[in-house]
Amino acid sequence: MNNSAKSGHSLLDKIGIPASLAWGFVGLFFFVTGATIEQGWFSSSLVNSGFSSSSAGLIFTVYGIAVAVFAWLTGACTQIFGIRRLMLAGVILYFVGSLPLVLVALPQKSYWLIMLVYTIRGASYPLFAYSFLVWLNYRAPMASLARAMSCFWITFGLGMTVFAPYFSSAFMFMGKTNLFYFGFVLVIIGAVCALVLNHDDAKIPQTNEAVLKGLFDSFTLIFRRPRLGLGVIVKAINDIGKFGYVIVMPIYLIHYGYSTSEWLTVWAIVNIVGYFFNYLFGYIADSIGWRKTLVYFSGTFCGLGTLGLWLVPVILGHNLIALFMALVLYTIGLGGFVPLSAIIPNLVPENKGAAISALNLGSGLSNFLGPLIVSIFISPFGSAGALIALAVVYFLASPLSYFLKTPDELNQAKRA
Repeated sequence: MNNSAKSGHSLLDKIGIPASLAWGFVGLFFFVTGATIEQGWFSSSLVNSGFSSSSAGLIFTVYGIAVAVFAWLTGACTQIFGIRRLMLAGVILYFVGSLPLVLVALPQKSYWLIMLVYTIRGASYPLFAYSFLVWLNYRAPMASLARAMSCFWITFGLGMTVFAPYFSSAFMFMGKTNLFYFGFVLVIIGAVCALVLNHDDAKIPQTNEAVLKGLFDSFTLIFRRPRLGLGVIVKAINDIGKFGYVIVMPIYLIHYGYSTSEWLTVWAIVNIVGYFFNYLFGYIADSIGWRKTLVYFSGTFCGLGTLGLWLVPVILGHNLIALFMALVLYTIGLGGFVPLSAIIPNLVPENKGAAISALNLGSGLSNFLGPLIVSIFISPFGSAGALIALAVVYFLASPLSYFLKTPDELNQAKRA
């Protein structure tokens, strides 16, 4: 990586954003916001159009598979095709999937066409966002690389989990079709900012077969090193709520008097609160240990928060404050998962590159696992059953994390 450049002295450089990539960050925000603007309400819209809850969940499951696969492939593909080309491919795929979705599939209520084109749409934001992440890795000075990564994920999260639901809530009066069109505008703005106004040189070392072999080796390493495979499982559990809630909660809450706009507003606000817990648990993990933080906080609090989302409407009815507090428990748990990004690369210290690819695979699998759980349980057991299933899987993450011992920990145990 070309991280040897001297750190800049601008305000942006100091907070972790290379000044030469400032427009890229602006583009990332707008693209991710536009590309995910429907996630908070699309499941309920499908159900209102006559599809079953499980059918809607299956669409999101297949969408999640596309996200997982392209999230994993992007790192290698940037070195084969180039960063700008891959980001442009993400923009093209977005419209290849979105235009027939809005103009044909949804008006005709064609289930299989909706699934096909929405899956194509799902491949777009990993190509765009994770290609930019590679760009950032090559451009940011090593001294500020960690801050640059934090800025990337904050920008990404603000787009997907804060402003996408906020814009959906604020402009729901325009109608859902027009919200899609609004997303088109945001994506175009993002593409122009990141690929036209951003003049930074995106050249990185190019290669071909070696990268593909490395990608294959990183996948097989998951099976050859069981602790790494276990880490991928825990990372896949990490965000099942983020991608499961957006399907089940709009469907569930409407029965208790909550509007879609209310859900989107609460969901956006709690994700802002979540950034505080992400930073807080970084300090906690450095104090009490990475693995202890995972075991004590991660799945435990996410599971409790998910049970709260089930019980609050049942016990208290329409109570936005109580719903918000249940989601706060969930965001505390999400903060507890933060050390995974440090643990997983250190499970295989002699091959951190492959371990990071495995980490990305686990991140992408959350897009698949959350909707899959919902689609399996919502039909036979209802929305409550789907939430309970998500909670149970979250609770499993904490004991599984106990076994994520790094080689250093294992060696210390042997010497004790």
